[in-house]
Amino acid sequence: MNTALTDLVSDYLAAVSTAVRLMQESGLPLPETNTAWAINGIPQSGMLHGGVRYYKHGYGCAVHLRSEVVDFDFGANGETNGFDLWRLSAFASDNLLQYGFKDEDALKSAFEEAVASEEFQYSGYILYYLRKA
Repeated sequence: MNTALTDLVSDYLAAVSTAVRLMQESGLPLPETNTAWAINGIPQSGMLHGGVRYYKHGYGCAVHLRSEVVDFDFGANGETNGFDLWRLSAFASDNLLQYGFKDEDALKSAFEEAVASEEFQYSGYILYYLRKA
């Protein structure tokens, strides 16, 4: 896989892990399914420990960490390790060059190559996962 894309996915998933940990520490229950998240009744927005803001939406959540905003969706079985091109692009935002992409088209091309070479596994609905070796 493109090393720039590997780095971006790794950083994104690490930020998601941080967000999920903060959510748990703040008493937000993690769902068993993405549908359970959508109907769980927690406030649409609020604060997590440390003054970190979150915004609940559909199957996911945007968490405003100190250095970045990470937006993720829960997978069909509550997974938190899924991603898509839009989320990676939004996460990298103004740092695309630092990741080695000259623009969003370069990121899109690398993403599509990873999908075509089956390095990413499509969930059937929006999210992709790293293919297990």
